[in-house]
Amino acid sequence: MTMRWDPVLTAAIAAELSHALVGERLKGIFLDHGAATLHAYFRHVTVVLDLARSRLGVEVLDASEPPEGSRTFPCRLEGVEPIPDERVLVFVLTRFRGRGGSIRIVVEFVSGRSNATVVAGEKWTVKHILVPRSGTRAPRIGSPYPKPRSERRGVDKPLSLQDWLEILETEHTLKGRTRLLLHEVAFTSPINAPALLDGASSLEAGYERWLHLRTVGLGTDTGRTPGPAYILGCEWGDQPYPAELPGYRHRTSETLLKAVEEVRRAAGAAAILTPSPWTNALEDALRAVRKKRGKLERELGATPDPRALRIQGDLILAHLHLVRKGADEVTLPGFEGASETIVLDPALSPQRNAERFYDRGGRAERARAKLPALIREAESRVVELGALLDQVRAGKASADEISAVLPESGTGGRATASAPGPILPYRRYWTSGGLEVRVGRGSKANDQLTFKHSAPDDIWLHARHSAGAHVVLRWKAGEAPPARDLEQAANLAALHSKARTSGSVPVDWTRRKYVRKPRKAPPGSVQIDRAKTLFVAPDPSLLDRLKKRGGGG
Repeated sequence: MTMRWDPVLTAAIAAELSHALVGERLKGIFLDHGAATLHAYFRHVTVVLDLARSRLGVEVLDASEPPEGSRTFPCRLEGVEPIPDERVLVFVLTRFRGRGGSIRIVVEFVSGRSNATVVAGEKWTVKHILVPRSGTRAPRIGSPYPKPRSERRGVDKPLSLQDWLEILETEHTLKGRTRLLLHEVAFTSPINAPALLDGASSLEAGYERWLHLRTVGLGTDTGRTPGPAYILGCEWGDQPYPAELPGYRHRTSETLLKAVEEVRRAAGAAAILTPSPWTNALEDALRAVRKKRGKLERELGATPDPRALRIQGDLILAHLHLVRKGADEVTLPGFEGASETIVLDPALSPQRNAERFYDRGGRAERARAKLPALIREAESRVVELGALLDQVRAGKASADEISAVLPESGTGGRATASAPGPILPYRRYWTSGGLEVRVGRGSKANDQLTFKHSAPDDIWLHARHSAGAHVVLRWKAGEAPPARDLEQAANLAALHSKARTSGSVPVDWTRRKYVRKPRKAPPGSVQIDRAKTLFVAPDPSLLDRLKKRGGGG
């Protein structure tokens, strides 16, 4: 299982990040909605905040340049703060110029609802959301961020020993005391509760240990030099922690951030800066070439023996007098003695049946000569793409490296595993949030895009009552995509329609799985269900701002 987060770990991470980053100038942030990661590009370092359920973590990497689609803020980091007794980090940024107050990046490490939210001003008005969620505590763009506030005891002032004893002595079982501790006492968690109860020599000793953890959890000493950290051996796996806890075997690490990195690597998680649309495109290309390789191998396995086919043709010509016209098969004496039954085409004459076997023999011979080379080339392509994908997943490959091997898009890649091929039926664009948008090239290409080059949960868009391109916004999450990305995709649909010169264009959108092709419908004609409508004002400058990767078109 993945490592867990609690208020004490979160506060200690905040202290280390503050020590490493205070005063750093922010070059930009990139919200990778598809991968559930936020990348903060500072002048001297890059911070990766991974909010995927199985990879929760934060890492500090060497400096790198923000990718296309990043959001820029002329800011300097003032510090990283925890929200007391919560699993929330707050990056506090001060603008160099302009109005609007400070900028904050709020990061919640809560399994199942982790998120990163960019807020502005004293009211913490939500500007950007990494993962759109539902529920009463879900952030909403344009509304104040709903700050969590702990209701457990011991946040504002420490519990007294008497308070501690009164809480725990109402229960006499370890299970009951653990339940009370987690419910009533701040800064406790499933990580440290065993050390405060079962691992403590007495309730009094557990109280003293809790006082120390509370000090760490308040995060008041953010300027301290990061010291040794611990990796505890918990029942769910290795667990980074800022304190040694009795009852756990442990090993030390130079810093807590290094401990987090070590545990993530051991679990197979890497700090990946490559935008997820490029990773998805690489995975799509690898699946396609594997499928092609399998098809070629099946084709080779099903190719008949050319020599046997030609012998059947020879037998027919050698025994024409025995072959009755209109017969669907005939049994003839073989050249080596044994009889052979030959399946015929009753619509053809005996001579044409013989020619048919010679033709089939020629095709089979050519296939046997050609297919092994194609299979080897496909296998080589599988190895090439697979190795690059491994590099991407290890955080060691860039978008430019992927671009160089992907099919089409003007990147110098190949359309198939074996040879240059036709242009893909769509143009690629990228929203400011980093999501891929595919725009169909024409009526026939629209059908191919919609039914062969999109996934069921992708967002499908089309200008209402107007001829134009099918548009697909790549999206895997169960919720609707971010409003800004959806609006930009809708604008592309309007710009690639005959309504592009209108002041306002209604654009219908739905999941691709709710789009169907009626029988005998002309190319590009579809029926859609469960559609919603956006009204957008076509903005031609958007075509330049949402530049296509690699300049393809």
